[in-house]
Amino acid sequence: MKRRNKLWHNLGLKIMAVVFSILLWLVAVNINDPVERKIFRDVKVETTNTSVLTDENKLYQVLDDTDTVTVTVRASRSVLENLNSSDISATADFSELSFTNTVPIRLSVSRYVDKQIESISGSIDSMKLEVEDKKEKQLVIEIAQTGEPVEGYIVGKITTTDGNAMKITGPESVVDGVKKAVVEANVSDLTDSINITEKISLLDEDGKEVTDSRISRSVNTAKVSITILATKEIPVALSTTGEPAAGYVATGEINCAPAVVTVAGRSSTLADVREIVIPAEELDLTGATADVTKLIDVRGYLPDGVSLTSTNGEEFNGKVAVTVKIAPLVDITRAVDSSRVQILNVPEGYNVSLNPDSSVTIKLRGLQENLDQVSVDNLTCTVDISKWMDQAGVTELSEGSAEAEVNVSLPSGVTLTAPVKAALNIEKIPEDNPEE
Repeated sequence: MKRRNKLWHNLGLKIMAVVFSILLWLVAVNINDPVERKIFRDVKVETTNTSVLTDENKLYQVLDDTDTVTVTVRASRSVLENLNSSDISATADFSELSFTNTVPIRLSVSRYVDKQIESISGSIDSMKLEVEDKKEKQLVIEIAQTGEPVEGYIVGKITTTDGNAMKITGPESVVDGVKKAVVEANVSDLTDSINITEKISLLDEDGKEVTDSRISRSVNTAKVSITILATKEIPVALSTTGEPAAGYVATGEINCAPAVVTVAGRSSTLADVREIVIPAEELDLTGATADVTKLIDVRGYLPDGVSLTSTNGEEFNGKVAVTVKIAPLVDITRAVDSSRVQILNVPEGYNVSLNPDSSVTIKLRGLQENLDQVSVDNLTCTVDISKWMDQAGVTELSEGSAEAEVNVSLPSGVTLTAPVKAALNIEKIPEDNPEE
């Protein structure tokens, strides 16, 4: 009994001693390997089972940077000291996609069993998605010319040499916003043809470039061929065929608008091009009683390798307007004083003259404007006696009266409608008698 009393003696103190020993042991343990936390920033969230969307021809975009997460791990110091960011795993399984387009983010530590990790938590608990239908669109690749060649040269043709179409694929809302595919062709200061490769830009309806990375393209660049041609101004050469109706004549005035056109071609080809020759058959005056007007397409008469370009800074359709002036002939009669008629080549021993009181009648025909220039004071009228005798077949003159043709020198465009005749007085000069 006495021994038992000793066992229970100071029982409270003994219990306190046990508790204190346990606490002391726990303190010792925590002092040597305490529980702490470690933060891992910008942990990339890996996605799995994305075919849930892609198999339904849909595309997704992660919103609000929810594809990265900051992870906090609580564990003993000894565990945390050996824990790296590569040991942290964050996954989003698309098979868990909710109707609000969010996917839970699952966190784990790959190197340790769960009991060694007191807790693991993330700054966000789900990945937010924007889900859209996938769409394809075919676009024609347009060429945008910038700059100008050197003066005296033009751009003949700009083409893509590896096809003029492309396909883009992406979210429907983004693809619908793309209206054009454009490749730039800079021709500044060029004098020769070149081939270039340039980036294709996607533009919206306002002409702004669409750079959304979710768009995939069948091609990114286009090969462009730029043809540069020299230019030259050359005249249009015209001629006519046929005769106007009786009593009418072509005045010789031919109006052509434009009379000079600009052509383009390789420098070596243009070197020998002097004019565009329009065949006379294009302007047939047969039977004309008024001006002949015609539109002639000169493109059919250009040499090979030569083409038309803008003329005087204006677009030119290749047709020139030609007008051939036709005017009526006018008949007039003029009288020339006999004193103005010269007698030429009179045989020796004869005197030939015209009646000084008579005049010579001249009937003229021509355009009014040409006839207006005729003055009888400026006309040269002659009678060649020697020629007249030859034509008459006589070798000797006979005294008396005779009629001979008068030769009249007329200006261009004026003709005689009838021979001009003059009455001659022929006298034989008496021989001087020698003194006996």
